Amino acid sequence: MLKISEMAKLAHTTRRTLIFYDQQGIFRPQTKSDAGYRYYDYRQLYDLLLILGLRNLGLSLAEIQQLQNQDSVMPVDQLLQVQTRVAAKIKALEKIQHILDEHLQQQPTGHDFQLYQPQLTTETDTSFWCSNQSAGCSEAEVAELFSDFYNQLDELAIMETGQSGFLTDLPVTNPTGYKTAAFRVIKQTKTTRVQPPISQITKPAGQYATIMVENNLAGITRGLTKLAQFTQQHDLKTTCHLWQLNSGAPLVATGASRYGWLEYELQR
Repeated sequence: MLKISEMAKLAHTTRRTLIFYDQQGIFRPQTKSDAGYRYYDYRQLYDLLLILGLRNLGLSLAEIQQLQNQDSVMPVDQLLQVQTRVAAKIKALEKIQHILDEHLQQQPTGHDFQLYQPQLTTETDTSFWCSNQSAGCSEAEVAELFSDFYNQLDELAIMETGQSGFLTDLPVTNPTGYKTAAFRVIKQTKTTRVQPPISQITKPAGQYATIMVENNLAGITRGLTKLAQFTQQHDLKTTCHLWQLNSGAPLVATGASRYGWLEYELQR
């Protein structure tokens, strides 16, 4: 007879797994001592290896238990179900691999500015997914809007490279209005895995007045004030759309990275 640790070693599994299988009625010991110690027969090894193999194929314990009561080990319909689950897992892993490759290959992007130094930049068209417009600006409301938006993309969208941030309705002449301004959450449309309905918006190509800031209320307000002064000094007219773009991952507070860019398109 084999002790539980000996059977686990022979089957290249763990003592904890054997205890769990016993509790679930999937694989029971040959006998138990009065003290509760489990003992197994060598002939049980082959049943255990089959169970472990079926688990590795992706079958649930309930499915395995059902198979134990059937003559056929793997009916065609269950093979097809397992195949579908495996294909879905492969697709999910390919998504993860693609995202990891992008992060590894990604070079520093954006504008190489010093903080709070306004600049003029030339931008290309960039397409974004965008959320509904905010109803308020409290932390709870921002978090709820952010969560709903990314839930409409998919569970990996938060990890994808590409620009993200907010689109805020705020004229450059009103820096102090930022904390109450309506906004939308945006994410560059690098993903095609979107559940409808979700809107899309394009950041137009053209010249922008841009400044790099610390992504908190004080930093953003300071940056907006400098942009207001900059556009006034140079007699620049801008649209009323503030593009607030993260400098990259990780997002540390209210869906923003530690630093980011504030950008206003110049009127043509």
